[in-house]
Amino acid sequence: MKKYFFLFISIFLLSCASKKQQSFSALCPEILFSKDHRIYIATEENSLTLNNISYKAVINNYKFPSECFMINNKVEATLSILFTITPDKAKLADIIIPYYIALLDDQKNIVNIQYYKATGTLKKNDDKYFYVETEIRTTQNVTIPVQDMNVDLNKKLLLGFMLNQDKLKILN
Repeated sequence: MKKYFFLFISIFLLSCASKKQQSFSALCPEILFSKDHRIYIATEENSLTLNNISYKAVINNYKFPSECFMINNKVEATLSILFTITPDKAKLADIIIPYYIALLDDQKNIVNIQYYKATGTLKKNDDKYFYVETEIRTTQNVTIPVQDMNVDLNKKLLLGFMLNQDKLKILN
């Protein structure tokens, strides 16, 4: 009986001594859309003009399909983003949409920025002649280091498209 008691105590002490990853549920950050980078345009030509835009993409919506967690001094979240693509003069079905997710501080300054791309295929109409408006959903795992956030974990994420100066000039 004593052998079993010592065996039980040994197993209990060993299981308490192992280091486990601790996590707890955290509030998901508020999401903002960049007003200057909410629309994306692309062309299949060498240079972009108002007359050769292949498609236009808009950040339509987002959601957190699961809870956000604090793990090892990082907030981890899964973010689902919905893009609406409107074809204009598209000849190719495959599209690539570069976007960013930026962490903002209380004064709305960018503290941390991460870059991603969504890919998809434009849908055709029933006759298979023309491309039609298409929705693309992408799911992105986002990790935010706690040192990039203020003490009360009041955090905001900014979504936007990566746009060069030529695209910004045409959009504005």
